[in-house]
Amino acid sequence: MRDRRLWWLLAAGAVAFVLAVALRGQGKSQTLPPGAGAIGKGPDALVLPGYEDVPRPPAFTDKTRALVREQDEAVDNYTPQPAWAGQTRAPKPAKIAAYDVQTAAQGLFAPWSFAFLPDGRIIVSEASKGWRIIEKDGRKSEYIAGLPVDFSKRAQQVLDVVPDKDFPRTRIIYFLYRVPPKEAGDIGSREEDFPIHYPQIEMVARGRLSEDEKRLTDVKVLLNTQGIEGRMIQAPDGTLFIDSGPLAGRGILSRNWTQSQLPGSLMGKVLHINGDGSIPRDNPFIGRADTRPEIWAFGVRDAQSMAFDSRGRLWTAENGPMGGDELNLLEKGKNYGFPIISYGREYSGELINGGLTATPGLEQPIYFWTPSVAPSGMTFYTGSLFPEWKGDLFIATMSPRFGRKVIRLALKETPDGMRVAGEEFLLTELGGTRFRDVKQGPDGALYALTDVRPSSLAGPDKILRLVPKQR
Repeated sequence: MRDRRLWWLLAAGAVAFVLAVALRGQGKSQTLPPGAGAIGKGPDALVLPGYEDVPRPPAFTDKTRALVREQDEAVDNYTPQPAWAGQTRAPKPAKIAAYDVQTAAQGLFAPWSFAFLPDGRIIVSEASKGWRIIEKDGRKSEYIAGLPVDFSKRAQQVLDVVPDKDFPRTRIIYFLYRVPPKEAGDIGSREEDFPIHYPQIEMVARGRLSEDEKRLTDVKVLLNTQGIEGRMIQAPDGTLFIDSGPLAGRGILSRNWTQSQLPGSLMGKVLHINGDGSIPRDNPFIGRADTRPEIWAFGVRDAQSMAFDSRGRLWTAENGPMGGDELNLLEKGKNYGFPIISYGREYSGELINGGLTATPGLEQPIYFWTPSVAPSGMTFYTGSLFPEWKGDLFIATMSPRFGRKVIRLALKETPDGMRVAGEEFLLTELGGTRFRDVKQGPDGALYALTDVRPSSLAGPDKILRLVPKQR
């Protein structure tokens, strides 16, 4: 613990200076106090009104876009040494199940997540359109009104949708969405219309679905996560765990954006709040003046996957930079290393922190992928339709080159902790479809949500249903 505190102090001291930046077209600069959530921002970051604690890099220029296109074509041949045998590239599981693929729903437009309602129907979140309810026969409702998002504006989207565990009584739905702060106004349809990249901020909210299921009412914002996107899951006790993705991606260097390690920032963390937005009493950093009390774990990059196993343990899978996607067994108060340690590289090919993959006090991933598979939604299988899959973890993946499948991981307990015993790729026979989310249905089937890009207005995306193959 002493080492961890010392590291935070050193990191904060190294980055707690703030540059006065002339804002494009606004004729003023702003200086932030040491210890503000913006410490660690990149050297070229802009801080605009409304973004005081959430600095953003400047909007991409033609030069930056050309660099990003070049990085898109880069070959990722980085193969760092794992910490133990089987931490990557596990063999195929011993037990394999044959399956048939059915279409549970179609005509969706860029869906981001879905969830089952208690009666077996599905509520799906289409990022730039809203929510719809899908009947068991595949019919789709009209879009539900009342969401705090103006879909006609740039950078406003809905993400995760999570019905309350007591939904039949409360009719509450928790959700993630992203919008620019009100101070940004209408930022226009082009990036050049606003001076910063990633202008949107991920928000946590809840609302009540009307009895006729046409409108969301009593909407309450629970938390501004400061990040750009992530996942959310409700724990058995009703509390919420949320990932707040830091500023990362092509055209951005991890060493310039160290919020994942900074206690004054919510970015790059797994956060833990109550269903009303208050702070749970068991959060690990309550009472520390320099640390946000919502923080449950540090050092996360972009965990778009969250699931509880049968023992109630929280697992996440996060997108690395170029390579280094991770599966983590998340524990209270621990630090998962980014960007101090990583099994990936910058998109430029530069090693992150000299290629350091392990250091005392920072957690190792249970598993990692190089090249990147871009993990998204995930679920543990507990059903009876596929006995071969019992207890296994399923992850939807999106990478243009090495994702486009659903990954099955068979896990095992060992004296050294949890390990991956086997890895299988499902749905590769569909010819390279991206998958955004995966869930087990109440019928025991496995459901996978496609995310074809670019999507037409008609919506080519589907929810697929995996059932045992008919002999």
